[in-house]
Amino acid sequence: MGLLLIVVAGVGAYYYGQEVHKQNIAYEKKVAKAEKAKELAYSSRKTSDIDGAKKLIVELHDKDKTSLSKSMTQLINYLADIDKVSKAVAKEHENITEDGIKEAEKELELLNASYEKTDKEKLMKRLDADKQVLAERKKEAEQVAKMKDELANQKLIALTFDDGPNPTTTPQLLKTLSAANVPATFFALGEETKAYPNIIKEEADRGNEVASHTWDHKDLVTLSAEQQKEEIESANQLVNQITGKNVTFFRPPYGSYNKSVLSQTNLSAVNWSVDTNDWRYRTSAPVVQNVSTYAHDGAIILMHDIHQWSVDAVPQIIQNLKAQGYTFVTVSTLLAVRDGGMKPQQVYFGR
Repeated sequence: MGLLLIVVAGVGAYYYGQEVHKQNIAYEKKVAKAEKAKELAYSSRKTSDIDGAKKLIVELHDKDKTSLSKSMTQLINYLADIDKVSKAVAKEHENITEDGIKEAEKELELLNASYEKTDKEKLMKRLDADKQVLAERKKEAEQVAKMKDELANQKLIALTFDDGPNPTTTPQLLKTLSAANVPATFFALGEETKAYPNIIKEEADRGNEVASHTWDHKDLVTLSAEQQKEEIESANQLVNQITGKNVTFFRPPYGSYNKSVLSQTNLSAVNWSVDTNDWRYRTSAPVVQNVSTYAHDGAIILMHDIHQWSVDAVPQIIQNLKAQGYTFVTVSTLLAVRDGGMKPQQVYFGR
């Protein structure tokens, strides 16, 4: 009887031990699952993953629960700090100023943990880019002030050429402008820019200004808002990519615009105050005559570098206007001196 009790007790202890072993293994799996959920939360930063990890941690024993809960609290604190600093940098970016940058830099000092290092580096790069923007603005402002002093008492006029580039006529025009030391502003079509990128680059490299005339010369007011934006931005981005500049204005085809057209981008629109009507003719004489008749201080003159007779008219136009005491400038220089520069979503005609 005693032996039987010993055997039964031994068997019971064995099964009890086995049960405890199973429970330990099951618990270890729960701990591992909670650890994995915590790592996922740190990696993804998703609210759903954070909440999921919290639920798993709550089911653990106090020792493990305390350790993992502390880690999750730290994650939440990290994300709160990162969010706070990101908002500060975003606010600064909306209106870039020296004071705004300094305030954002103070906020960045909050991010000192190794987990926050990547976020901090990204935000610092954004601030560095804004510092560069601010430096460029200061430089531009200094240049504008200098131009205003130099050109304040001069008669200014801007030659502009639409619809190019043309592989035959535009190179001729560029040689004429360079020989006369006259800058011009080219409003290029996106489809022609794509076809002749080297000419676009040459225009800019020779000291001229190159801007968008939309992609393929559609009347913008007849298009949907989405189509308007695509027409304007696609050409603008391609021109800037080729020239390496950041021109922030365009010319609407036919000079046609409305509130919707102007609101689709942050670009300015530039039309004209003197129309040579060069497209109507087949000889240069009437083009020259129209410029002579209507030229005035602060004028923006509309021509097209796709017509041979228009290009042929340019040497005489330059000679006549120089004789009348005009100084040739680009559109942006003219509007900077006369109007203090261009504002986004506004239209300009010169004077």
